[in-house]
Amino acid sequence: MNKVRSIGLIILVIGVVLQFTLENDLTDFISGLFIGCGFGLLIVGKINKPAI
Repeated sequence: MNKVRSIGLIILVIGVVLQFTLENDLTDFISGLFIGCGFGLLIVGKINKPAI
């Protein structure tokens, strides 16, 4: 498992933990962002610099 996928897994776990521990609309939004970003990093496994 490379570094980017490890970070994605950590972000995904943080998002799930936030979802179940805090009850607020803003934390639901932030948790959704964390889960989405973590899942995306797990699937892709790399970060590319945008071409200008």
